[in-house]
Amino acid sequence: MTYHKLLRRQIKQHLSAKVLAQEEVQAFLKSINDSYGSYDREHARVEHAFQIARSEVEQVNREIGSLVDQRKRSLQELSRAAAELADDSNGTEAEGDLVSLSESIRGQVHVTTIVKDELTRNINLFKALLNNLKSAVVIENEHNEILFANELLADFFSEAFHPQDIIGDDAVQTRDSCKFIFSDPDKFIADIQVCLQNRVPVYNQQLELKDGRILERDYVPIFVNGAYKGHLWKFNDVTAKARYEHQLRESEERNRLIMNSSMDAIVVSDQRGTIQYWNPRAEELYGWSFEEVKGKNGVELTLPERLWKAWIMDLNGHLSQQKKNGKNRVLELEAVNRAGEHFPIELALITYEQHGETFYAAFIKDISTRKRWENRLRAQEEKYRNIITDMNLGLVGVDLNETINYVNQSFCNMSGYSMDELVGQHASFLQFEEANMVLLREKMEISAKGMSGTFEITAKNKAGEKRWWFVSGGPSYNDDGEQIGSIGVHLDITEQKRMKEELEIAKNSAEQASEAKEAFLANMSHEIRTPLNAIIGMIRELSREKLSPKQQSYLSHTDSAARHLLSIVNSILDISKIEAGELELDCHDFSLEALVANLRSILHIKAAQKGLTLDCCLSPTLWKAHLGDSARLRQVLINLLGNAIKFTMQGTVSMYAEVVEEDQTGQTLRIEVADTGIGMAPEYLGEIFSKFSQAERSTSRRFGGTGLGMSITKEIVRLMDGTIEVTSEKGVGTRFVIQVRLAKGNIDKLTLQEEQNQHLLEGTHILLVEDNIMNRFIARKSLSHFGCTVDEAENGRIAIDLLKEKAYDLILMDIQMPELDGVATTKIIRGDLRLDVPIIAVTANAFKKDIDLYLSIGMNDFVTKPFEEHALFETLSQQLRISRTTDKPTVAYTASSCYDLGLLRKLGRGDETFVQKMVGIFVEQMPVSLQEICQALAQKDYPSVAQVAHRIKPSIDSMGIGQLEGVAKDIEVYAKSDKVVHGVLASKVNFFCGTLITVVDKIREDELLLL
Repeated sequence: MTYHKLLRRQIKQHLSAKVLAQEEVQAFLKSINDSYGSYDREHARVEHAFQIARSEVEQVNREIGSLVDQRKRSLQELSRAAAELADDSNGTEAEGDLVSLSESIRGQVHVTTIVKDELTRNINLFKALLNNLKSAVVIENEHNEILFANELLADFFSEAFHPQDIIGDDAVQTRDSCKFIFSDPDKFIADIQVCLQNRVPVYNQQLELKDGRILERDYVPIFVNGAYKGHLWKFNDVTAKARYEHQLRESEERNRLIMNSSMDAIVVSDQRGTIQYWNPRAEELYGWSFEEVKGKNGVELTLPERLWKAWIMDLNGHLSQQKKNGKNRVLELEAVNRAGEHFPIELALITYEQHGETFYAAFIKDISTRKRWENRLRAQEEKYRNIITDMNLGLVGVDLNETINYVNQSFCNMSGYSMDELVGQHASFLQFEEANMVLLREKMEISAKGMSGTFEITAKNKAGEKRWWFVSGGPSYNDDGEQIGSIGVHLDITEQKRMKEELEIAKNSAEQASEAKEAFLANMSHEIRTPLNAIIGMIRELSREKLSPKQQSYLSHTDSAARHLLSIVNSILDISKIEAGELELDCHDFSLEALVANLRSILHIKAAQKGLTLDCCLSPTLWKAHLGDSARLRQVLINLLGNAIKFTMQGTVSMYAEVVEEDQTGQTLRIEVADTGIGMAPEYLGEIFSKFSQAERSTSRRFGGTGLGMSITKEIVRLMDGTIEVTSEKGVGTRFVIQVRLAKGNIDKLTLQEEQNQHLLEGTHILLVEDNIMNRFIARKSLSHFGCTVDEAENGRIAIDLLKEKAYDLILMDIQMPELDGVATTKIIRGDLRLDVPIIAVTANAFKKDIDLYLSIGMNDFVTKPFEEHALFETLSQQLRISRTTDKPTVAYTASSCYDLGLLRKLGRGDETFVQKMVGIFVEQMPVSLQEICQALAQKDYPSVAQVAHRIKPSIDSMGIGQLEGVAKDIEVYAKSDKVVHGVLASKVNFFCGTLITVVDKIREDELLLL
């Protein structure tokens, strides 16, 4: 049925097809449609009547006016006018015709009244329809006056008024009074103004209320004969619908994320096999993007051509089978990717219907790895099956009565019996000794309880020979899980037992030899370290004198030779400690930055002498203090960097430390040492950490060394629970990478950098007990250098006599002395004399057991010969509880070397204001520039890295930052090169930025600026 156009619009907006199909609704709509039609017809008739009546009334008015104005007109004129009013074709002017005219007018008025009543009924019907709608409706005229509002309007807007109360009200004021119930009142009014200005229909505009409801608003302008006569507003509460749509969108988004994140490839196709969906995993698996495969046939795209026909037939069978039992299928297929590579897949196929159309969802796994493992497992099963058949392990099975029911050939070979001789016999047939029979019964009882165990047992073979067997026994079950006996796996260990006895003898001999070697090394250490202590001490004292350049050169070479000899002795002793398991770490708080700075200060001269560049860079993310053995870490780095410098003829030696992992308690560091030296052949890399190993036989002659350094290095790294790896290429260079975890230390415990204050120990009274006159001389000079008062004793007897007469603040005790050695002397001091004066052992014995002995008898600490002055100073200070400083740096550079304002002052010609201004600009702008260069590096925008480095280079030069001399230029040149390695550039930039941050912080600390 065709409905009126206004009714069609209402039906389309408010009635679903299901509701529309109901007969009661159709009857109701037919009635409304008839009313609309009747209304249109009556409206046209009334309009026509109004037009006629209006014309006639106007004519009457003219005539009446004429009569009023021309009272003198005659009745003839009136009659003629009446005839015209009555449209009398006869032109009768009689008085009776005037009466007829009056009756005619009354008739026309009656007709108009009837039409008006019909129109009123239609309007009331229309209002009833609008009031019964589930939408709030308000109609306004062109002057924004409210003409109509239904009852739902008050409900929607939570206003306590009746719709009739607002008829005739100004709609603008009404909107202003209720706008505050909306979440955005201003937008509510602004959208209305746009609608009224444009006068075009606007549908489904959603408005959110403060109470959480959502209204949907329609705007319909009303035009009559092209003239704007007003507009209609319609509001629907779509809160539930909006929430459902929101939930639906969330569900769709959730499903999309799940499918996109799936580890399986998901392919959805329609009944024709056309691909409708293809997730990212499918893109990875097959090599095509979704845009490339959308709309294409999935079978032809993903399966080999030979499988197409079979797949289609199988798919039809799958559909019919699924309809019967409702189960989906999982099958294995061969697939092909974009590159034409064939690989196995596991495909789970799900069929579903949507909007009457069938779709297939395929969940696909690449099972290449699984297939490889399955093939490998089958091969291994076959392999072990063959091994069991041919293995040398003897298998023996017994029932619950200990009757042998199975043996393999290997056990027959072990026992000397044949299978026929063994099967059916009791286990005791194997001639076990009585003690072993007791053990065997215990193991049988354990096996009967369902437990397994291993044991060694002796038995006699058929020839009567005693054999040792290692047995692993356990319960044996049938397919129903019932225990039916036990099975034992036997290994003949007779030969191993014999070898063990021989090894025990060899071990005892080796331990005796080790003890002899240790005694020899201890004695050798003492005999070498004692004169070395005098040599190095005398060199140190000579260096304090005024020497000529030639004499200074001689002294330098002598010191180098002495320290080289000391390093050899230390290496031998370290190896011995490692072999004896005595090498331990001494963990304490230290600064890695200071340690590296110290290394660089030591090694850069040696590198410069060879024309090498030495780069030592630290990541800015390194913790300021770590907890570990700084001495051993320093030993590792000196060994690696020293070797790198030794074996590099030209180019660069670099060290870079960065954080690869961090938590609240510590950092995992990656320390890389690389060079451009002679490199190593591949066959040597596996031996580099072996003792006494060198890259080639000529190395020891050409470069020197014992070949112990790398072995010690690896062991130290192992003790730190770290790893060390090496890569090298002959003629190209070598790279060592250490990865070690260090706990975060206490920054407050770090020793601050200052020059050694020699007066801290001034006035301390020390007893020096030493039999060697040269060593006494060296120790006395060092102690005098600290301001100490020293008494000397040549042996323990003299020391005891002095202690009976005088009190001392501290005793320095040699160990090996004539008459009374240091150990015996200490026992007397602690026992007989009962003195608690601190005693420090000055010893050439560096083995752990010796140190433990010294500490156990009452010594407080030890210093190893030959000693360094700062080590002696620290030990003395610690024992005397004196606050001290050392000459070991703990920061990369001090304030004096961090920057130099000399150039700025020279440029300013004494104008300090100029200097302050330039420094202020540097402090203000440098952090911004550093942020720019770091962002450019992160984005791999290397031209911008070069540009920023070039821009700030003059500022670095003017601030006199010697640590960065040439670094900015190096970064600029490298970033502009064609072959930029990101890691190398990152290392340079990180060092560059970290140093500049330190400089800026140092300037602020020095209060050069009022910041």
